[in-house]
Amino acid sequence: MRRLRRLIDTIDRMALDKTDRGWAWAIVVGVTVINLAVLPIQQCFGLIFAERFSSLGITATQTSLILHLNGTITCSLGLISGPMMKKFTFRQVAYFGSLTIVLGICITAFAVSLPTLIITFCIIIGIGQGIIFPATTLSLNTYFRKKRNVAMGFSITMTGLGPIVMPLLIDVLLENYATTGTLLILAGIATHSFIGASLLRPFEKQREIILIDKTTNILKEEKNWRKTEASCADNEANLQDDIVQCRLLNEEDAEKGRQSSHHLKNSKAKVNKNEKISFLNKIATNLDLDLLHDSCYVAIVLGMSISLVAETNFNAMIPFVLAELASLDRTSIATVMSIQAAADITGRLCVPLLAQKTGWKCRNLYVISLLGSILGRTILSTWGDSYVIVIGVSLIVGLAKGTKAVFQALIIPDYVPLERLPSASGILMVCNGILSISVGPIIGLVHDLTDSYVGALYFTSLLSFFCIFLWFISGLWTLGNILRLTKQNSEENSHQNV
Repeated sequence: MRRLRRLIDTIDRMALDKTDRGWAWAIVVGVTVINLAVLPIQQCFGLIFAERFSSLGITATQTSLILHLNGTITCSLGLISGPMMKKFTFRQVAYFGSLTIVLGICITAFAVSLPTLIITFCIIIGIGQGIIFPATTLSLNTYFRKKRNVAMGFSITMTGLGPIVMPLLIDVLLENYATTGTLLILAGIATHSFIGASLLRPFEKQREIILIDKTTNILKEEKNWRKTEASCADNEANLQDDIVQCRLLNEEDAEKGRQSSHHLKNSKAKVNKNEKISFLNKIATNLDLDLLHDSCYVAIVLGMSISLVAETNFNAMIPFVLAELASLDRTSIATVMSIQAAADITGRLCVPLLAQKTGWKCRNLYVISLLGSILGRTILSTWGDSYVIVIGVSLIVGLAKGTKAVFQALIIPDYVPLERLPSASGILMVCNGILSISVGPIIGLVHDLTDSYVGALYFTSLLSFFCIFLWFISGLWTLGNILRLTKQNSEENSHQNV
């Protein structure tokens, strides 16, 4: 056993030595390629489907429903992402997710009604995104420990290059090939995600631990076999006495059998109930639902989910907002989106460096990004008829979006240990999906009721502010508990000294 423990310690040290260097940077390249390949259809959602939705007579509420139903389907797979990532490797999961997304985009190109759009864009593409994104996130967090912030910032920054070029490219594609041809070309771009998936090599520590587990099980079996062999010799001497006692017990049981039938039924019912409870406990253990007992984690998840609904809706609906409030054409909207993406990249590059010098936490910087988005939407809703103001708002929103993109991916990994990260991220995705489908369409409904995106912009800002308020209350609650525990410890120490 001592040799086995030494072997485990040696392998742990070897695995840690392989993190933050070597193939870990190939993982960053793979994740970046996947994001650049599969995200354009989501990042340019409004630009791609604006003309088709207008020709089909799809309202703002229905547009929000399509957008958030896609997010709900994507996030609903987060609950199974933990068990799925334990059974399959990063590469296998990424391959399957890439194939699903490519097929979904190809079929979406020929969707010309609301039901077919729901089936193709929401369900098929949503399933593919829900499969592939947990694989990319977990691969980065597995291969990096000390340089996780740098790796995540580099990946997200390189991913941000896509929104700079893609709006201008999509504008040209729509002009020449319409919506159907544009989507088919985007499906061809999405096939490059197979290249990124090929780079997601399984972490070698996983294989070594499996071998160690098998060795440990063999040693346990040998130990149990030796105990059984030793006990057999003692049992032979008492075998005859056991037989006699068994006969007497059988006779007594036969006499009491008729009287105890009712008790047997009750005992069977209790056994079935206990089996159901144990089954539910197994599910809770596999999904690591004990995380829900942590009030701080629950506050983090709820705040991020609510703000994500608001930010996702605003970023996807920017073409519709600018067309209505600023009366911009498609080319001008594509230009504004590219400027916003350039500011996004600036935020992804500069803010993490500033954060590393100041030592601010990820949650604090996430709150600052939400305040920037709220400021930009407020200015846009008030003075959005000026093109100069629109450019200024795009810069503010872009910086806030870049900051948020970097640190929203680090909040959960910084709070929970690595072994609980798949389940913690899965719970976050499920919460995102539930709130997306329940709150997201309300934003479109506000537009249809007020016949303006001004009210919708204020509503999204209110949702983002709710995250700030919730985290502030959670921080006060945590601070109060820390002060209470500190006071109790000081009182106990004083009594001990007395």
